[in-house]
Amino acid sequence: MSAGSGRRFRRSLREVPSGPDNATPRHGSAFTRLRRTSGLSFLDSRRPCGQLTFFGAVRGELRKMLSLRSTWVLLLIVMLLQPLSTGLMACGTRAMAGLGWQTDRLPAHLLPASSDVFWSAVAFGLFPGMIVAGILGILVLTREFSDATIESTLTANPRRGMVLTAKGLALALLTWLAAQVGLLLSWILATLLLPGRSGVLPAYKPGLALIDLLGGPLMLILFALMGLGLGALSRSKVGGIGTFLGLTLALPLILGLMQGLNSHAGWLQIPFRLTPTSLLSTFLCGLGQAVEAGRGWWPTWWQAGLIMMVWTALCCALGTLVFRRADIG
Repeated sequence: MSAGSGRRFRRSLREVPSGPDNATPRHGSAFTRLRRTSGLSFLDSRRPCGQLTFFGAVRGELRKMLSLRSTWVLLLIVMLLQPLSTGLMACGTRAMAGLGWQTDRLPAHLLPASSDVFWSAVAFGLFPGMIVAGILGILVLTREFSDATIESTLTANPRRGMVLTAKGLALALLTWLAAQVGLLLSWILATLLLPGRSGVLPAYKPGLALIDLLGGPLMLILFALMGLGLGALSRSKVGGIGTFLGLTLALPLILGLMQGLNSHAGWLQIPFRLTPTSLLSTFLCGLGQAVEAGRGWWPTWWQAGLIMMVWTALCCALGTLVFRRADIG
């Protein structure tokens, strides 16, 4: 090796830093810019800007539902139908007992102070309320098909399963609030109008107050979700409302008429008791198996609730299957 090349080699060794590389930033704005490079992009990949989240979808559906006047109208109807029905039933019972009827002529379970009349008056408004809640559930989705806004919804969130689940959760929350407030108003009104208040609960109806006050709004949620499933299945306002009214009103009426016209059609009692309207009545009455002894099988209140959940799950499953696979256009 020549003397010149040796001097150049020693000079290059002196130029190589032996300590830490001060050119690589360890903190501050330079390090922040380095983290944003492609090599370290995984550090910021947990929640990028504009990511779709389930709670964001629920908030969007709530905002969308509350911006429509029809939603407010139907929720107010659900809430006000209950105290209105309670007031009418309580006034009618007092008129029968005080004006044209003698108290001793009425059966014990029809007296104004009895628990049957009291809790029947409190929960009576849930029967027309279930129709309104189901119609609300149908309109939540079919309104977007009729207004041609479903394409915008699916463009913003292409996950159809998430869209339908978010709609169901928002619908359940609003329905529960309206039904719970209306039921509490009914309870207060029945306490003021009916003497003797709730009376003594029978031994076969334990916890009837909790079943009606807390379980009644939950049953209305099931009817609303069933309407949402039927709306997703039909994708039409007329078809969804027609199918819902057929299951809740027409089917029990047809089964009851067939049972009354044919004395040998006693087996029709079982499908009649499995209809959604009959299940709601059984749930609110808190019936036990001992009450209907000798008259065939009758579901208890908790069995009626479970069967109603099966009805809702079936409608929602069919609606989700069609909504996820059918073409939107």
